[in-house]
Amino acid sequence: MKKKPELNDLIEIAKFNFLSSRYEAAINIWKNALKLSPNNPQIYYNMGIAYESLNNLEDAKICFQKVIELQPENKQAKEHLENIVGA
Repeated sequence: MKKKPELNDLIEIAKFNFLSSRYEAAINIWKNALKLSPNNPQIYYNMGIAYESLNNLEDAKICFQKVIELQPENKQAKEHLENIVGA
C-alpha cells in the first residue's frame, strides 16, 4: 500500500524541482500540496516565483495576490507583485 505524501515532503520535492529549473514540475507538485493546505501562503509564494521564472506573469500575479490576501504584511510578495504590475 502506497503511503500518501505528506505536505512537507511535497514542498521539499517541489523545491528540489524548482532548484533544478524544472519549474512546471515544481508548480504541479505545489498544486498538489495546496490540496493538503489550501491557504498556505508559502506555497503560493513559491508558485509565484516559479511562474515568474517561466515568464508566466499572469499566473505569477494571481499567486502573489493570494499571498498578500493571506499575509498582508508579506513584503516579498508585494515587491514581486509591484515588479509584475509595473512590467
